[in-house]
Amino acid sequence: MNTLVLGYGNPLRGDDGVGWVVAEQLQGVAGITAVPLHQLLPEHADLMQTAVHVIFVDAAAVGEPGAVRVQPVAADRHGLAASHQMSPGLLLAMVAELYGRCPPAHLITITGQDFGYSETLSPPVQESARQVIEMVRSNRFSGIITDGS
Repeated sequence: MNTLVLGYGNPLRGDDGVGWVVAEQLQGVAGITAVPLHQLLPEHADLMQTAVHVIFVDAAAVGEPGAVRVQPVAADRHGLAASHQMSPGLLLAMVAELYGRCPPAHLITITGQDFGYSETLSPPVQESARQVIEMVRSNRFSGIITDGS
């Protein structure tokens, strides 16, 4: 496996589903395994054990709608672990402990505008999702922070 994209969120809550949408759009791209998820779970550690790179994609609630933020994620044993919430850092720590390796990882967040009941993304989030998909496809996203404009 090359790059693993875990896009998570609720696709029935408008912009909260942006991670899901990005992962769906990346399915079938050579060198990428993309998985849309409602939430991160401990069993996803198994998917990560052979990845060369892991990219987490999620919505953010605070900031300018459509803003894209990319940041490295490190293994963090102190991350939140509950049945409903698991942090990317804690999941990476589980991979390191279970499999003896921790792939490099990044978290890409896109700030949402509308988190109401809807199966569509708001216009600024749709545009940012397209940009993120292209960044991941071309592997040129590391360290980029944009304001969504």
